[in-house]
Amino acid sequence: MAFMRESVLIRAWLGPAAATLALLLAAELGLRCAGFRYARHPVAMRYVMTLAHVGVEQTLYQKRFRIDYILDPVLLWRPLPRPGVTNSEGFVGPEWSSDKPAGSARVMALGDSCTVAGETPYPARLAEELSRRGKSPWQVWNAGVGSWSSYQGRRLLETRLPRFRPDVVTIYFGWNDHWLAWSVPDKDMARHLDRQWRTLKLVEKSRLLQALLRMADAVRGGRRLSKAAPMRVSLQDYEENLRAMVRMVRDSGGEAVLVTAPTTLAPRHPLARALCEQTRNFGDPERLSAVHADYNDVVRRVALEVGAPLADMAAAFSRMKDAEALFTDGIHLTAEGHRRAARLLEPVVRKARRPKD
Repeated sequence: MAFMRESVLIRAWLGPAAATLALLLAAELGLRCAGFRYARHPVAMRYVMTLAHVGVEQTLYQKRFRIDYILDPVLLWRPLPRPGVTNSEGFVGPEWSSDKPAGSARVMALGDSCTVAGETPYPARLAEELSRRGKSPWQVWNAGVGSWSSYQGRRLLETRLPRFRPDVVTIYFGWNDHWLAWSVPDKDMARHLDRQWRTLKLVEKSRLLQALLRMADAVRGGRRLSKAAPMRVSLQDYEENLRAMVRMVRDSGGEAVLVTAPTTLAPRHPLARALCEQTRNFGDPERLSAVHADYNDVVRRVALEVGAPLADMAAAFSRMKDAEALFTDGIHLTAEGHRRAARLLEPVVRKARRPKD
């Protein structure tokens, strides 16, 4: 009798348990099919790029795509490789090789979405400019990652520089550095990831857990904007990151070119309002231009003090009468903006490392 009662209890328990499991699996599959992802760090970036089709007729067409990100204990998060779009390192463009053709020069364009976003980003235009104006071959690798800060650029150099040994590294950051931190400044996030790595990786794999996290964040409310909210990279840490990157590049036998980030963003610009009121990247649109200028001033000062080549694109673009037309949103460049950025960079990069022509 006792055995029969246990069997009945087991059957009574198994039915609801199986139904609950089926419901959870259905929810997980449904969220995956819907393309749902959520995290407190960027999970993906969307891009548009102009690609060439070479056949009987040579045509250009635009390809829209997205690059997914995953957590990384060193880089905080990094792009996932996507065949046909990114290389095995997760960066847009061809494979990176430690082998370098004799007589060639290698440029690594380090940056954020300003470096990688756009129909034909300035690193590709820079390769064209360098190749057209010299006899020796130039490789220009796009090492830009949308949402990255100078901290992440620094960590990338620490892990990749010894292997690939670029002759010139262009360093173009600033925007993401002075956005408000999601939780803690970037330099402290590595410790946060280390403490909660297993939990975070489990959440990263489950869309259902991500949905629950989103609901919990919605209940708690969004990020609070206050004068005490830390930036992802403070002005002092930004300076230290720049100095460290210049030092690393030089120690590896190359030269770093520091780049100021151009903009036409003003307090009344729609994007400035959206960044402060909707996405909450910044606290006060009236202060945005001044803070960005402070970060650009640090770039200029570091370049002067360490003797690094400076591509002052912020100053150059501010003098252009049609500057407004060179930006898609006050931050990111249009196709023509990327062309002009490449032209501004070309003589600075060439002087930083002039191959034998």
